[in-house]
Amino acid sequence: MESREQWRAVPSSPWIFVSSHGRVMVPPKIGTMPNGGIKHYEGNPRFGQWDGSRYIVTVNGKTYKVARLVCEAFNGPPPEGMNVCMHLDENSRNNLPTNLQWGTQKENLNAPGFIAYCKSRTGPNSPAVKGRRKAA
Repeated sequence: MESREQWRAVPSSPWIFVSSHGRVMVPPKIGTMPNGGIKHYEGNPRFGQWDGSRYIVTVNGKTYKVARLVCEAFNGPPPEGMNVCMHLDENSRNNLPTNLQWGTQKENLNAPGFIAYCKSRTGPNSPAVKGRRKAA
């Protein structure tokens, strides 16, 4: 991992900044409270929240995938027909810009790890077979 963290704005969402370490930040802002006083919002860099398969972050009520934000900020917007953000090492926890690239759904499904996963779910390991064993 590089030692100096670089921050860039996401072209499609310029109010969101992402770093070369895979972190997300919304610039700090100050709001007024209904009964007086002020409240500080955002401004803290974060990696996002793990939802079981990927990191996500919610900004202004909208949920974003951290990998897509990082890929767009460091690799540019997705080219025509390539709308999938692929992890080169197939580890969805690794959101470094060097590990992300735009690709097609077909390329993503042909990743060696995914093919091995699909092959492991045949025969006695098939979800259908396992379901029949429980019902019997």
